[in-house]
Amino acid sequence: MGWPSVTDAAQAPKLTLRVKALYGLGALSGASKLQLFGLILLFYTQLVGVDPRLVSLALSLALFVDAFWDPIVGQVSDNTRSRLGRRHPYLYAAAIPAAICFALIFTPPLGWSDEALFFYLVVTVIAGRMLDSLVDVPGSALMPELTSNYEERTSIQGWRFGLGFVAGGAVAAILGYGYFLRSTKAQPFGQLNIAGYAPYAIAVAAIGAITVLISARATQRFIPYLHRPQRRRLSLGAMARETGLALGNRNFVSLAASALIFGVSQGVTQGLLPFFYTYFFELPSSGALLWVRLAAIPGGLLGVMLAPFGVKLWGKKRACLGVFYASILSTTIPLGGRLLGLLPPNHTPAILAILIADTMTTTALGLMGFVIVTSMIGDVTEDVQVRTGQRSEGLLFAVDSLLRKLSNSFSVVIPGLLLAYVGLPKFAKPGHVDPRIMTHLALIYLPIAVGLTLCSTSAIWFYRIDKARHTDNLVRIADATALLEEADPEMEVAEGPGILPRSV
Repeated sequence: MGWPSVTDAAQAPKLTLRVKALYGLGALSGASKLQLFGLILLFYTQLVGVDPRLVSLALSLALFVDAFWDPIVGQVSDNTRSRLGRRHPYLYAAAIPAAICFALIFTPPLGWSDEALFFYLVVTVIAGRMLDSLVDVPGSALMPELTSNYEERTSIQGWRFGLGFVAGGAVAAILGYGYFLRSTKAQPFGQLNIAGYAPYAIAVAAIGAITVLISARATQRFIPYLHRPQRRRLSLGAMARETGLALGNRNFVSLAASALIFGVSQGVTQGLLPFFYTYFFELPSSGALLWVRLAAIPGGLLGVMLAPFGVKLWGKKRACLGVFYASILSTTIPLGGRLLGLLPPNHTPAILAILIADTMTTTALGLMGFVIVTSMIGDVTEDVQVRTGQRSEGLLFAVDSLLRKLSNSFSVVIPGLLLAYVGLPKFAKPGHVDPRIMTHLALIYLPIAVGLTLCSTSAIWFYRIDKARHTDNLVRIADATALLEEADPEMEVAEGPGILPRSV
């Protein structure tokens, strides 16, 4: 099959709203699974009865292995040559196996010892996350290949976050708290109903696999117009050198540092949030907890829609910093207000309204920032290409993921240790837990979360790519490509130590 040169890019199919939407749908799988991943600690400690320290250790080991797997996936997909291009072979091959492994996490063999269940959890989570990486890394790396336009990249990421993360969260919340984990007279706190988790996980896994395959099929016709790497044999040493050149970019380093710190904060928050909802605010699943989770939908959609406007008004860096700093303030309101005695008591309409409003605000600000910062990673692609001659989208997105997962792998141990430290008993019932236990937990958690998120956001100050620099990078790449094609019309792609010196 013949592959067009870069100059044929104008002949590529139009990137319509339908294509953007279906590409974005591919993120629904990971987003919906993320909702259930956040319940693993609650599920295995309060329902299966495993020591929280062992559960946290299992999750930490799985994330640690997965973190180093991501760059391998990114580098391999960057250099893949096939009839299905660089990314699509992995999307098609991994979608269904990833779904099967995910469902197995929530169907543990009950009655096994803590040690046996620990190994079961380690194996299933590692296998599931490694297969998910074969979907997530190539899928994310498609974005900067589909368009090089500075603003349009933010628009595409908006669709990916909107139809992926917002819709995925909505699907998971409705299926979980509205059906499989719904409240009953016998169990008003449906999130403590062990029988609902297996069918819940199977449903989420099946939906995730279907949406990945639909997304891959929708973007398949763009394959002939995407970058195709030069045919070559890469030694481990060559791969290491190319990786070092790509990751040494100062703009990527600033975003990577931000991701590394944020991963720690995310690991602690994801592990403890279900416990705060269940035992601190005592939210039943079908009513209050479902509405709080669903509040993320309008908030997320608002953030996704505002992201492109924020970029046009202030540029990516300033817009990103502004919304992330604002989101830090928003996230402290519920726990901080309760600790200061400013919030109404549990089980009142007022407390539910406050939690809903805060969830909407925090989600809107957070997703607006994440859309923009992911688009910023896409812009680093050309900045790296100017210096190295290599397009390394998969590697850049994979290492960003690696750093978050690596820090996350250490931080997910923290929730289990904190739960053991404050003395939350196994099989605890909401409303029957000593209030001092959860107050103690909140007093420890808040300074950790706020401090880490402040440091994570501040690292973005060192990012230097604006619209003018991005445009200059595109011009120099196009000029270099034209010179190479004039010298050798049969040459497929320029691969080398750099392109052209910066003219501005």
